[in-house]
This record gives sequence, C-alpha cells and structure tokens, in this order.
Amino acid sequence: MTQQGVVCRGDQVLWSEVRMAASFLDRLQGLLGKAGLSDQQGLLLTACGSVHTVGMRFPIDIIFLDADLKVLACHSRVRPWQFKSCRGARMTLEVASGGIERHGVLSGQCLMWRAA
Repeated sequence: MTQQGVVCRGDQVLWSEVRMAASFLDRLQGLLGKAGLSDQQGLLLTACGSVHTVGMRFPIDIIFLDADLKVLACHSRVRPWQFKSCRGARMTLEVASGGIERHGVLSGQCLMWRAA
C-alpha cells in the first residue's frame, strides 16, 4: 500500500497530493498508465537514484533528493523516452512539468514529506 502525503519547503506546501512509492512494485509501476499529473500531484520514489520516462505519455519534472530530502538535482520538462540519474540520490520526486519553475525549487534546498 502506498502512502499519501504532501511535500513542503518550510511552511509552504508545494505539492499536496503526493503518493510515496516505497515498494519495488510501486516503483516499477511509477506513473506508467497515467494520462497526466495535476499541478498538485506527484510521486515520491524511495530508494531511487535513477528514473526513466519510457512508455510515458507526458513530460514531467524530476527532482533528485538525498536521504534528508535535500535537493541534489532538478530536471525540468523531461520528455517521454528519457533516462535521468543523480549520483548520491536516495529518493526521486516526479511532478507535473513546470512544477520546478513554478515553485522555484533549486539544488541545495531542503524539502519535507508529511504523511496525510
């Protein structure tokens, strides 16, 4: 079963409908089969330092995080059929395309996960 929660920066909620994918099967499924993400939706993949968008139907923003949810790298508007990775990443946050720019997410910032 996946957890639902929010991703914040300080007191500011950035994404309010984030699903955490902690199991192998949840990570394997990822966003495959989805038609898209709303501006408030996201997927937080644990134990994950590389992702692909093979088979996806829409672009996404990808945020690589360390174990403390510090932003290591951001990739905006990643099109389908791409591969991205980040050395040292322990988690990956996938959000709707444009989310990184809209919220001003930058490397070095610390994010927080709060279970719903």
